[in-house]
Amino acid sequence: MHPPLRYLAQWSPFRLDALGLLTMLGGPEMSQAIGRLTFNRYTEFLPTLGASIVPSNDFVQPLSGFTLYNITDSISSTTFAGWFSRWLLAQNASENSSVFTWNVKHQPPRSQRALILAATIGLFVNCSTTLLSGLVGDWYGFASAISINFSIFVRWYLVTQNRQAIDRGAMEGSAQNSLELVKTLCVLADNKIVTVIAPRNVVVNCFLTTPRSSHLRVYSAVRVLGWLSFAVFVVSIGQATLFFQLIIVALTLIATLITVSRIGNNDMALSKTLSICRGEHLKSSERRIETYCRLGLSQAEEDTMVDWALVPQRKNGDWWKEYHNLKTKIMAEKSCVKNSPKEHQSQLGEPALSLKDLSC
Repeated sequence: MHPPLRYLAQWSPFRLDALGLLTMLGGPEMSQAIGRLTFNRYTEFLPTLGASIVPSNDFVQPLSGFTLYNITDSISSTTFAGWFSRWLLAQNASENSSVFTWNVKHQPPRSQRALILAATIGLFVNCSTTLLSGLVGDWYGFASAISINFSIFVRWYLVTQNRQAIDRGAMEGSAQNSLELVKTLCVLADNKIVTVIAPRNVVVNCFLTTPRSSHLRVYSAVRVLGWLSFAVFVVSIGQATLFFQLIIVALTLIATLITVSRIGNNDMALSKTLSICRGEHLKSSERRIETYCRLGLSQAEEDTMVDWALVPQRKNGDWWKEYHNLKTKIMAEKSCVKNSPKEHQSQLGEPALSLKDLSC
């Protein structure tokens, strides 16, 4: 019995290097997109470019050029977890006025609608491509479709394990004093400063520690499966019919574009156990001195900032005079906003930050 769509296998008006397109392009972009570990309601179970970065575990590797200053505990670190640095870069933060507040949720809401939508889209698209290769009689295409399905499973499993590792890190010590909020400044690779307020255990276990699967043997075995799937794909896609190559290339490029553009992402719902709030100082001049003033630093914290060379030495009287004047002004505005009627608060701008004010 001949395949019902066998005539499509003979259609070949031009040649296409699908292997080069699908394996050589999009690696850095997908490392950034997958590595921030956010869930995409449309492309979670669709094929994307850069298939080799998942089994190689490149998407969890730390990035250079980042520094975290834990002002409360007087600790600085240049070792960021790879997912956290990628997540921060994706937020398009302001020069110096963006604030992110993280809190641990003890009873997280469970919504499966996004997962059901992503699974439905993935099941329909992947089953359709697999079935289509059989209807055309393209057995190399069929092998490519099967390998893609395995690669998607590998990506989902590895990313899910890293998400669960973040959840475990957030809950470790959550019954102790480690839930106390601490003030931190994150200097990004592009030299922007982001204010991050988070529980102490989240800073240590999530921001500065690379997630680690609780099932290392299974994790390693799935990575091997990912490499085998990638090898089958490399061998088979170049031998597939032009019709099937075009289908796979179009599907992969569309899914990659959606993923990289963050369409269908909710970056503030990264984890089941963490809530994230973002704030912006609308009247900020983007000067770092304003950021420091809004932190409400104590004398000891100011001395720590001096030791880190984030602010000038005390003998720079002009800078410190401006700092204290601006700090007094901002604190007065904060007090004014708190004591004013709600209908007038929006006209007064954003006041100084406090840990209590920044709680989600």
